[in-house]
Amino acid sequence: MTRAARRWIAAACLLSVLAGCALPAVGPSRRPDTPAALTVRSRPAPLSAAIPKPGTVTPMSLNSFYPLQQSATALIYDVRPGFSYRISHIPGARSWPASQFDAQLASREAEMRDAKTAKHPVMLYCSDLSCQNSTKVATRLAALGHSVSILEGGYAAWKTAELPSE
Repeated sequence: MTRAARRWIAAACLLSVLAGCALPAVGPSRRPDTPAALTVRSRPAPLSAAIPKPGTVTPMSLNSFYPLQQSATALIYDVRPGFSYRISHIPGARSWPASQFDAQLASREAEMRDAKTAKHPVMLYCSDLSCQNSTKVATRLAALGHSVSILEGGYAAWKTAELPSE
C-alpha cells in the first residue's frame, strides 16, 4: 500500500470518528424548542446582567447561555477547529478557531468592541469539558481587557440537550 493511500485511509477514519462525535447515536426524531432543564421566567433578565466585569472569564451554564443565544444579541464564538464548525455549530455562532487566534484578533476586536458598547455578552464554546481551547482563548482575551463567558460542557452539552444546530 502506498503512502498516499495510507494517508487517505487515515483521513477517512478521522473524519468518520469526528462525524460520529458530532451527531447523537440515538435520540428522538423531533428536537424540542427548549431544553427540558431550562426554567422559564415571566420577565426576562436584562442581558447586560450577563456581562462580567472587564477582563474576566466566567463559566456559564447552558441554562444561562441558551436564553442569551436565543436573544440573538450575544456575540458567540466557536473556538473549535474550523472543520468542526463546518460540520455543525450553535446557531448564530461565528467560527474563531483557537489556532487562528492571532491571525483573526485584529478583525475580531471591532466585533467585541461593538458588543461591549451595546452591552452584549461575548461567549465562547469548545467541544466538551476536556477541550481547553475556550479557556485558552478566554484567558488571552481577558488579558487584553475583554470579558468573556465560557459555555460549561461546550458543544457536547448543547447537543446533549438536543438543541438545534446549523
